[in-house]
Amino acid sequence: MKKQIIEVYKNPGIKACFYTGQNNPGVAEALGIKMWDWTPQESANVEPWYWNTHTVALAFGCNASFTSEGKEWIEDLITDANQVKDIEIPNVWAGRTGEILNEMQALKRKLPEETLIRLPDIQSPLGVAELMWDQSFYLALLTNPEEIHQLLDKITIFTINYVKEIKEVLGDRYNPSTHPQIWSTREGYYISDDVNSMISPEQHLEYSIEYINRITTELGPVHYHSCTWTEPYFGNIDRLENVKAANWSFGTSADPAELIRRFSGKFFLTPHIDLNVHKEHGIASLNKNLNSACDLTKYLLDNMLENTALYIWFQPDLCEDIDQMKRIYSLLDDCGYAP
Repeated sequence: MKKQIIEVYKNPGIKACFYTGQNNPGVAEALGIKMWDWTPQESANVEPWYWNTHTVALAFGCNASFTSEGKEWIEDLITDANQVKDIEIPNVWAGRTGEILNEMQALKRKLPEETLIRLPDIQSPLGVAELMWDQSFYLALLTNPEEIHQLLDKITIFTINYVKEIKEVLGDRYNPSTHPQIWSTREGYYISDDVNSMISPEQHLEYSIEYINRITTELGPVHYHSCTWTEPYFGNIDRLENVKAANWSFGTSADPAELIRRFSGKFFLTPHIDLNVHKEHGIASLNKNLNSACDLTKYLLDNMLENTALYIWFQPDLCEDIDQMKRIYSLLDDCGYAP
């Protein structure tokens, strides 16, 4: 199983479709098949911080705050561009990132040796900068580009240092695919680039893509996520270097058939599908009669090209719908994609 997936990571122009429900036992029992999906190894998350998008902003000195529901968030750190020059690059073993590194060491000791540990969420330098700055951030992209670049440089250096330390701590237990939660070889890292839809393609190229490529040069192939894949930004995605796999949100992106046509053969396309994905605007507005997660899965398969490589994550809420998962498995099996 690993060998087949590795071959496609190396050669993403091979037509293939893998999928994972993280070997959900309820689906396995209903199907009467022990290994029903492509999950060659279990992976654990570093909780409770795994999905936190503000980890690096905390490391740079943002104070924690809490919502009325008790969810941790952060306060603005930068209210004046002149503050940027005084911001220092923190020690990765201090603060929240230090807590995460220590928890990774503990998980290595506690978990079975064959269990991998996933890289927690890493936001792009631009995304971190946006969190650190107050509401004047987007204006500052126009009025204070020098200070913006100074901050992005510091965040880039810290991100490289932090992920290098994670790799050192986890060794061969490291899984760089944060989202979607698929199996991956240990090369590379993950980054989330979700500010693109808030700025022009030209700004996105200058303030985000260039810094992601710097990180990739140091850390290896990137598992890239951006919620919004639309035509104005396709050229910027093309400018990303050494992409290993890429993920988007169906709700805010172009027709997935168009994305398959545009990006097949360049890297693993790794969509995630939840129970109600068909209700999201980006799918409902297509008017393709996609009325369930099963319908969307079929739509992806029907639009595959001879050089399309898919690795789909069926999310936990969908895997709880056993009847639908049985239909999805039957669809995949009929196409020859079951293990």
